[in-house]
Amino acid sequence: MKINKNLSILLSGQLVSQVGDKFYMLALSYWVLETTGSPAMMGVVLSCALFPSLLLGFVSGAYIDKYNRKTIIVGADLIRGIVISGVAAAHLMDMLTMPVIIVSQIMLSINAAFFDPAIPSVIPQIVEEDQLTRANSKTQFISGFSSIAGPVLGGIAVAAFGYTFIFVFNALSFIISGLIEMFLKIPRVVRKDTKETTIKQDIIQGYQYILSDMRLMIIIAVVAVIHFFVGSIEVIIPVFAVSLKGNGAQNLGYIQTAFGLGAVLMAFAISIISINRKEVKLLFTAIFAVGLTFLGIAGISKAGFDMVAPFLFIFLLIGSLIILAGTCFKSILQKSVDNEMAGRVFSVVSSVGNGSIPLAMLIYGLLLSHFSFNHLLMVTGFILLPLSLICYFLYKGVSNAGYIQSRAGADRHEN
Repeated sequence: MKINKNLSILLSGQLVSQVGDKFYMLALSYWVLETTGSPAMMGVVLSCALFPSLLLGFVSGAYIDKYNRKTIIVGADLIRGIVISGVAAAHLMDMLTMPVIIVSQIMLSINAAFFDPAIPSVIPQIVEEDQLTRANSKTQFISGFSSIAGPVLGGIAVAAFGYTFIFVFNALSFIISGLIEMFLKIPRVVRKDTKETTIKQDIIQGYQYILSDMRLMIIIAVVAVIHFFVGSIEVIIPVFAVSLKGNGAQNLGYIQTAFGLGAVLMAFAISIISINRKEVKLLFTAIFAVGLTFLGIAGISKAGFDMVAPFLFIFLLIGSLIILAGTCFKSILQKSVDNEMAGRVFSVVSSVGNGSIPLAMLIYGLLLSHFSFNHLLMVTGFILLPLSLICYFLYKGVSNAGYIQSRAGADRHEN
């Protein structure tokens, strides 16, 4: 796929800001633990980074659809750069405190509620429909690459240069990203209804649009399922790593690297191999296959294998399947949703997904105190297999019914 200029600009900005953000979160985690000595306080900081965005996401889409999306994207990055510049200045002057960190995390989370859904909403405006899946895979590649390279390079940078350097680096990464995004040329959204509406009316209209489309509801449910089981595996992996021979922390590092490498390799593969028009089958196949991998880990573990090596390929596969599913559901939504509604749809999708992960972590964290990880993996796998098939046939049934209805309407019109 030849990357058009607008997509290239968008990806460049994403790469700069996401690598910088991974540096920042790693440095911030170290700083909080070093300063307070409290893992619970780290949980507070992470909550402040998540929940404002999660809650605001249920209404932020109306603003993304109503106002200039380029302004929202550029403005969000520049504001984040300014906020983190304040954190860097506070640290430099030895004035950085937990209240400052908490307020900054809330502000960053609010910005994310607008920025994150705006990106997939904009992609259909700058990329041809048959190239959407490849474009989405490139954004996933950058995310996967940042997740692998960011923590490694960030850890080295913290040790070598200190916290102030990392904070300044991240602030600059967002400002540079915003400046790059100023060169974006995004076509104006064509609205079917030209009547002036209020934000409240737009929010209501967005939910009416979502609730009236059964296919959309199924995909949003699938998004919740994908993120829920991503959250479950993130809780199970550390416990599983400790159960293997060797150093538990080292095993965890190997597994997480394999997981991230699988994500990067799959994103790269989709960017060069077209899966256009195959997204629906691949989405549900990926979820079904994740269920099989969960059963595979449980089965191999119960058979007595306790070396990390045999499991690395499975975790690489899980990482690749999750990226495949994520790329497919974004492309399906971009193709099926009217672009004037894209902000409202993707903001709800983002909140549903982001809410499912901590919910899964909480539930599986509690379950692990009563059941072995093998039993949980086995039960989870057996749930995913029929669930993926049920959702697939429901989706296909609704799609076929809609097609037949539209053809009947067309025939009546012709007669």
